[in-house]
Amino acid sequence: MIRTPFPANDSGFTIIEVLMALAIFSIGLMALGALQARALMDTGDIARKTEAWTIAGSHADWLKTLPFYANPATQTFDPNLVAGAYNQPAPPPNNNRYSVHWQVTDDIALLPYNNTATPVFSGVGNGTYTVAKAITVVVTRLGGNAATDALAQVQFLKTWAATGIP
Repeated sequence: MIRTPFPANDSGFTIIEVLMALAIFSIGLMALGALQARALMDTGDIARKTEAWTIAGSHADWLKTLPFYANPATQTFDPNLVAGAYNQPAPPPNNNRYSVHWQVTDDIALLPYNNTATPVFSGVGNGTYTVAKAITVVVTRLGGNAATDALAQVQFLKTWAATGIP
C-alpha cells in the first residue's frame, strides 16, 4: 500500500467551524418547531371558537322560535324567556366541552304600542305597552363564567308585533 502525502496547504473545516454551523442550524430548527407548535395551538383555538359560534347560533335560533307567551290569555312567559340568567351544558355532541348561558332582560325601550287602538289581547287593559326582551347567549368551556370566559356571544331582541305574538 502506497501512502499519499497530504500537501501542506490543504485545508478543511476545523471542529470549531463544524460546531458553530451545527449550533446555528439547531437554533433555526428550534424556531421552526416553535412556529409549528404555535400554528397547531391556534388551529385548535379556531376550531373551538367555530364550534362555540355554531352552538350559540343554534341556541339563539331555538330561543327565537319559542312563543313569546306560553299562555297569551294570562300573559305567562315561556319559562326560558322569564327575565334572569340561565345556563346548561351544550346539547350533544358538545355537552362535555361547552356550557350555554343566556341572560333575559325585560322591558327594553322600544317604540310603545298602544293597546287602545288595536287590542292584541282581550285580557290586556287599554293603554300603551312595550313588550320586548333583550337576550344574550354566551358559550363558554364547560363550567366557565359567562362574563369572563366567553368563546362566542350572540345578542338579539325578541318582541311581539301588533298583528300577533311571534
